[in-house]
Amino acid sequence: MKKYSFLYLILLVCNISFSQEIRGVVLDGNTNLPLEYVSVYFDQTTIGTTTNQKGEFTLNNTNIKTPLIISYLGYKTKSITKYSTDEIQEFYLFESNNSLDEIIINTNDNWSRDLKLKEFKRHYLGESKRGKSCRILNEDDLILKFNKITRKLIATSKAPIIIKNNILNYTINVNLDYFEANYSFVSKNKKRLNIEKVSYFGSSLYTSYATPLLKKILEERNSAYRGSVLHFMRALSKNKLNDRGYKVYLANGMSDPSKIIFLSQLKNGKGVFVKIKGDGDLNIIYKNGNQSRIEVLDNEFYIDSFGNHLPPLSIQFYGDLGGQRVGDTVPLDFTSIKE
Repeated sequence: MKKYSFLYLILLVCNISFSQEIRGVVLDGNTNLPLEYVSVYFDQTTIGTTTNQKGEFTLNNTNIKTPLIISYLGYKTKSITKYSTDEIQEFYLFESNNSLDEIIINTNDNWSRDLKLKEFKRHYLGESKRGKSCRILNEDDLILKFNKITRKLIATSKAPIIIKNNILNYTINVNLDYFEANYSFVSKNKKRLNIEKVSYFGSSLYTSYATPLLKKILEERNSAYRGSVLHFMRALSKNKLNDRGYKVYLANGMSDPSKIIFLSQLKNGKGVFVKIKGDGDLNIIYKNGNQSRIEVLDNEFYIDSFGNHLPPLSIQFYGDLGGQRVGDTVPLDFTSIKE
């Protein structure tokens, strides 16, 4: 039996509706002084800005349903899920401490930094051509630790890591809260490293650095989108799995989506509630032949109108969907020219 690695991809997404401009001022939590050049953005999108000399910022209405992230070097990143669009709000940032850094740095392991960095990039950026095209511009900010007893590689970062995707032409600024790769086997010479599970979470801002976009870049982005977790969830929420090239079936062979997956529209019209028949396991084949499997905890979850699934840990992805990494992703506000 083929053994798949799987991915916990944690999307910190909330059901928020933006109707107007979001205006605010960012202040130091201890001195009440304004903070300039603070990064303010909607998580996992291309929509962001920075504060001015007075600590002020404005973001236009987008209807994105994802947290507002406020990030500044040396301060704890703030994730905002509830706020008003009717008034200017004050947001306070507090300086971070280095206790986590010290714990990780002082932990003994038997892997070289080069090996840890290689494995981190392999499992975070991915091994596809898009993943391999990515470059981390500030690798020295990464804190990496391998625990030889538990066979876990753990990573975090002193500052937002800057990733340049040379195929999709995105620069991704990532606040990496946590990364963990679990290995089922590690040989003594470290030449055989069998991965079992990868999980990571944080927040990110995408910036397109190719203007105007060339046809080749648009094609690459559409190629990355089709067959992705985001593409699957959007197709599922719209009841268009067959139209989008997906075949789903249960372990007993049942393959009629209408008898496997039950959708109910939320009253506010901003998403769907999904319930899977049986034990919640769903086998998936995409039109290009790629196979995946998902395990749905408690047999049910929610998809908002943008294609985000909630709760974040409600689904485990195996196979092709489970193998997709940051280098394969497009932002949540991506609009495909062809589904």
